[in-house]
Amino acid sequence: MTTAETTHTTASGAFDVAAVVQENRVHGSVYTSPEIFRREMDTIFRTGWVYVAHESEVSERGDYLTRRIGSNPVVVARGKDGRVRVLLNRCTHRANRLCNAEKGNASSFRCPYHGWTFSNDGSLTAVPMRTGYGEDFQRVRSELGLARAPRVDSYGGFVFASLAEDGITLAEHLGRATIAIDRLLALSPTGAIDLRSGWMKHHHRANWKMVVENNVDGYHALFTHASVYDAVRPAKVSHVPSKVDVVVRDLGGGHSEIDYSAEYRKLDEEFVWYGRSPREKLPEYIAAMEEAHGAERTHDALVVGPPHTLIWPNLFLAEMSVMFVEPVAPDETIAYTGIAAMPGQDRLNERTLRRAEGAMGPAGFLIADDGEIGMRNQAGLAAEGPEWLVLARGEESDTEDETGTVNTDKSAETPQRGFYRQWAAVMGQEDQA
Repeated sequence: MTTAETTHTTASGAFDVAAVVQENRVHGSVYTSPEIFRREMDTIFRTGWVYVAHESEVSERGDYLTRRIGSNPVVVARGKDGRVRVLLNRCTHRANRLCNAEKGNASSFRCPYHGWTFSNDGSLTAVPMRTGYGEDFQRVRSELGLARAPRVDSYGGFVFASLAEDGITLAEHLGRATIAIDRLLALSPTGAIDLRSGWMKHHHRANWKMVVENNVDGYHALFTHASVYDAVRPAKVSHVPSKVDVVVRDLGGGHSEIDYSAEYRKLDEEFVWYGRSPREKLPEYIAAMEEAHGAERTHDALVVGPPHTLIWPNLFLAEMSVMFVEPVAPDETIAYTGIAAMPGQDRLNERTLRRAEGAMGPAGFLIADDGEIGMRNQAGLAAEGPEWLVLARGEESDTEDETGTVNTDKSAETPQRGFYRQWAAVMGQEDQA
């Protein structure tokens, strides 16, 4: 794609955002270029806030997880002081990956190469045969602890980290997206969720942006997921955009959603979003909700249901599931999907798990369709013309209100335009020194 190769930078050497992303279209190289992918890792995933874990996954002192922030392998660990830290998963001696397990509990990490040992707060605690290093090493030993993400913060139990020393706060980053997290937590009698049920990992042969932007695409469902609507009766609501009171919304900051709340409130039925399950099948959950929140708030929460919201850049609240992605290469992404379990609600959680398996499991309906579509999108980009992908649907009918940029046509590409506005803003920042 010779045009893309010559338009990534301006004459001054700066990254030329306008050459690859415009208001209603994106250049194909956005999904294929190694240069662009590398810049995404250095800007979006290094300087900004990225979702890394949930507090419930590291609830006890010593609990840890291995994850990635862009191209950086990290360990998310709760230290003996109770603080959650994000440590780079790299021994400071000879760069060996320190921790291979996906999760566990340990007070320290010992490098398998030369035995250097680090506390789970990242400090270097032991060096075998240390006298061989001489006096100079002893003076710098305190500086050889594991590198840490300088900023770690959480909202509603969702832990985010930034590898940049300075920048906007997590609250500023989340903006209106906190409403989506609050909507999910409103379905919990304790006001918290639990993400320890395990993760299904899907290897997508597609660019990470294809995976996340598809999650808030209201246009594809009738076509990509036709088999779902043939097999599942009744659907929660019609997926014909003209037949439902559903909006797509650009929340700002790259966050976006498909919002069914108006349609659900119009129907005023509980659990439409949950297979129309009757209250009688979940008596313990209903009793706990009404004791915690009262009858009126419980009814409203069960009518409105959970969010369908993308939180920039890598977290998706998929109704009663949670998904996050880790970019691997321009055409390769790992997606983690798990259920939002409610503490103490075993019967509800069992039903949620079975429903998630049907949608997101290896033989599930939804993610298998989406995975194939992403792979076919990526394969189609090998044809270098036309150069641009069009995101103009619904552009003229977008409106603004206190919630963001809204379109009452569920099939509008409003979320995608919002995503790429944020992408352009971050990718267009001056090169970091």
